[in-house]
Amino acid sequence: MRTKLLVLLLALCASTLFAKSFTPKENTHAAIKAYVEAAARHVAKYGPDCDAFTKPEWRSGDYYIFVDAPDNTTLCHPNASLIGKNSDEIKDVNGKSVGIAIREAASKEGGGWADYMWPRPGTDTPVQKSTFVTKVKAPDGKTYVVGSGGYEVK
Repeated sequence: MRTKLLVLLLALCASTLFAKSFTPKENTHAAIKAYVEAAARHVAKYGPDCDAFTKPEWRSGDYYIFVDAPDNTTLCHPNASLIGKNSDEIKDVNGKSVGIAIREAASKEGGGWADYMWPRPGTDTPVQKSTFVTKVKAPDGKTYVVGSGGYEVK
């Protein structure tokens, strides 16, 4: 009985240690793009599952996934004050419309990059951010914009 319990506990610990993480392992354009593409596959399969994107396998350090709804409102974002807000109204410190830049980048074949100034999570000081975004059709038939970025990307 003890052996079975020990084996069960070890298996549980091992599965926790080796849980899949989608967050970038390096702060590069390629790693961020791969992260967003994985999130887009998730949205294509399950829809804009904001709860999933709060979990550690999708959010770590500077990295998080955001989703904009078809009506250009922010649907998923770690900053709760942005949820439900028209993304065109979201501006960076220089007055650039982040939402318009994101929508234009997402309209490119295969997605695209938008650059703007944005504070890292947990800070108020904006720094250069490069965000990759893409459009994805969810099971509800609607098209969402999925994205994430990196700060001072190499």
